[in-house]
Amino acid sequence: MTDHPVFAALALAIVTTEGIGLRPDTTVFATQPSSQEIGRMERYDDLLVRVEQQVPGFGGMFVDREGRLAVYLLDKSQLGAARAAIEAVFGGDSVPTAGVRALQGQYVVSQLKAWSEMAGAVLELPGVTAIDLDEARNRVAIGVEHKSRTRAVERALSAIAIPRQAVTIQVTEKIRQVRPPRVSRPRGV
Repeated sequence: MTDHPVFAALALAIVTTEGIGLRPDTTVFATQPSSQEIGRMERYDDLLVRVEQQVPGFGGMFVDREGRLAVYLLDKSQLGAARAAIEAVFGGDSVPTAGVRALQGQYVVSQLKAWSEMAGAVLELPGVTAIDLDEARNRVAIGVEHKSRTRAVERALSAIAIPRQAVTIQVTEKIRQVRPPRVSRPRGV
C-alpha cells in the first residue's frame, strides 16, 4: 500500500465489477447515505445487504450468459420486490435490458457476509489465497494454492461453525502483490 493520498482515495473510491456480474468497466456508486453513514465507504457486500434489508430472503445476484440479472431468493415470488430494491440501492439503470430472473437461493447475503468475515481467520493457513462472498453461486468462496490444502480449510471451517455446504473451495493461483506505479511529484509540492 502507498502513503500517497491519491492512491488511497482511488483504492477506496473505485469498485470494479467484473466479478459481480456487471460490465467490466462499470463503477458502482451507492445511493446517498444517511447522516450516520457519512464518512464510511460502503463495500459491494454492504450494498447487497441493503437490498436484503428491503427484501428478506435476497441471496445475491449476477448477470448470466444471456445478459439477464439472475437473482438468488429464498422465495422466488419476491422477484419484483427484489428488482425494485436493487434499483433503489444500485440505481435505476442497474438492471440489464435483458431483464431479471429468479434463482432458488439457500442462503441470504447477510449470512454469507458474516461467514465470509468469520472465515477471515482461514487466511492465516498456509496456501489459502482468498475469501469472498460469492454472490454468483450463493456461497462463500475460498481460494487455495493447491487442492492438498482443502482438508485443512475444511477443519478450520468446522472449528468456526461455518457449514461446509455453504462454502466452495477452489484452487487458485498464488496471489502476487502488485505495487502501484511510482508517481513523481512536481518540484515545490
